[in-house]
Amino acid sequence: MPSYDALDLLRRSDPAVRLEPLPAQERELLRDRIVVLPARSRPRAARPRRLLTLAAAAAAVAVLGVGVAWAAGTWSPLALFQSNPQRDHGGAVGSLWDQQVVPGSVVDAATVDLPDVGAVGFWYADTAQHGWCAALRLPSGAWVGTGDDRLDAGGTVPGCFPTREQVNGAGPPVYVIDGFDYQEGDVDARPAGGAFWRIRYGRITVRHAARVADLVSGRSTHVAHGDLFVLAIPDAHPMGPDPLHLVAYDANGKVVADDAPPS
Repeated sequence: MPSYDALDLLRRSDPAVRLEPLPAQERELLRDRIVVLPARSRPRAARPRRLLTLAAAAAAVAVLGVGVAWAAGTWSPLALFQSNPQRDHGGAVGSLWDQQVVPGSVVDAATVDLPDVGAVGFWYADTAQHGWCAALRLPSGAWVGTGDDRLDAGGTVPGCFPTREQVNGAGPPVYVIDGFDYQEGDVDARPAGGAFWRIRYGRITVRHAARVADLVSGRSTHVAHGDLFVLAIPDAHPMGPDPLHLVAYDANGKVVADDAPPS
């Protein structure tokens, strides 16, 4: 295996890439707890060994810091997209689903507030292969679709995706190209006395869209960043049919995209 392939494999497998750094104050407290020893316990004759001990302790601080963050389940949006869990469900390395995030394109696109849940964030990025990355983040910091939060009811595994046009171009068409390209994440707040929510999030692939509405529920949302949207729809019967009819309007109320369900 070439050295650059091995390095790439190690980089992809490194769990630390999924972690956000601990705040400086927490790192300093961890360091002080592990490294700082009472003066009377430092023998003068053991200076070389003490230096080695401090080096080992510093390494332990780094490992402990990683462990604390790992246990908290904190993945940064960029690290999540770089890891791309969606690729593991969609295809192998080098396939259409092996989309590589463009780091500078990651944005906190929009937020939807759910009763008994809080603010759910929609994060978005472009890919080098002209696809897109997306994920929903719960107030706890967990990502919808990963199973890391009690409110997470499943849905699309977060990560990076080819566009509908790319999927259709790679084989027999499976999508109707209607101006929408979106995914779904589900949030279940019923144990807290709330509702079951289906959240559609993604892109509008036509110009001048200003608002997205679901004609079945009557709920709507504004378009963010010119072509992105997140729309939460309560579902009183999650195990039953899931009617949905998304429509995008321009600023004058004209329909510019219609995701009509198949007849």
